[in-house]
Amino acid sequence: MFGLQKMGRNGNPTKGLIMADVIAVVSDLIFSTKISGTARAVGFEATIVTTSKALGAALDAGDLRLVIVDMSLTNGEAPAALRCGASHTSRPKTVAFYSHVQSELKEAAEQAGADLIMARSKFNEQLPQLLRQYCAGTD
Repeated sequence: MFGLQKMGRNGNPTKGLIMADVIAVVSDLIFSTKISGTARAVGFEATIVTTSKALGAALDAGDLRLVIVDMSLTNGEAPAALRCGASHTSRPKTVAFYSHVQSELKEAAEQAGADLIMARSKFNEQLPQLLRQYCAGTD
């Protein structure tokens, strides 16, 4: 359904439109597993989507507090996802991450209105704290 994918307790994807605390717009399976596993480890549920259209559907379906966007998504999906999050009535926090060697992606995230922009390595390091801060509502 619109590319929504929830990672179940066993690490396998489950189907259907679901409620979650955080939505990650990523296409890399290994990285999406890391995000959902880290979310689960700190007490939250993550939904993985691959398109801005799927993000819009997920935002409409629930009260999400955090949207994570991989700026390496192709076909303009990353900036579109950031704009989708920024313009949604629920106004979740948006965190974009990028490869430090692709500075143009950082600029694209700034132009699209990301609340927080981080190099991938820093994002990996700080993911548990980001989830606790934004999903628990202590921002």
